[in-house]
Amino acid sequence: MAEDAQLIALLLQGDAGAIALVRGWAATAIGRFRGRLGGDAEDVEQEVLLDVLEALDAGRFRRESRLETYVHSYARFKCIDRLRALGRRDVVELAEEELVLDAPSALDELTREEGAALARRVMAALPPQCQELWSMIVDGLSYREMSVRTGLSEGAIRVRVHRCRKNALELRDRLAGEPL
Repeated sequence: MAEDAQLIALLLQGDAGAIALVRGWAATAIGRFRGRLGGDAEDVEQEVLLDVLEALDAGRFRRESRLETYVHSYARFKCIDRLRALGRRDVVELAEEELVLDAPSALDELTREEGAALARRVMAALPPQCQELWSMIVDGLSYREMSVRTGLSEGAIRVRVHRCRKNALELRDRLAGEPL
């Protein structure tokens, strides 16, 4: 934690090396989302850096974890929020290259139907609390909106969504081998 204190001091002074280090942490965390974010990935990376610097300057970093962990978590949540926002775009705003003009093949249809059946089985096997959270996510609610609806903090919602996702992935892996 002493290293974090020194790093924070350097960041607040605008040290280029410290900023590059934090930018690298953010880029690593964003890496797995880069393909889905497309051109927005660099914007998210810049927003993460600015938001982290603002949080440090305002004293909102509580030092309950290492700064690197904080940056990684913040970047992942920022990516998830951006992907949700991108999912709300109207079709008119989609770039022409994103439109698929070819009809799906029979194999594509079958694969999609099998995936949908597996998803329904996983959802049915999840605890009611997870089903409720996934329902809100599918409806496009932000963590803030979910927090207001459930009366829980945004952090608690994020943790519960993470645990439900982990549970759903384990269920999916287990149920994938079972016959429909």
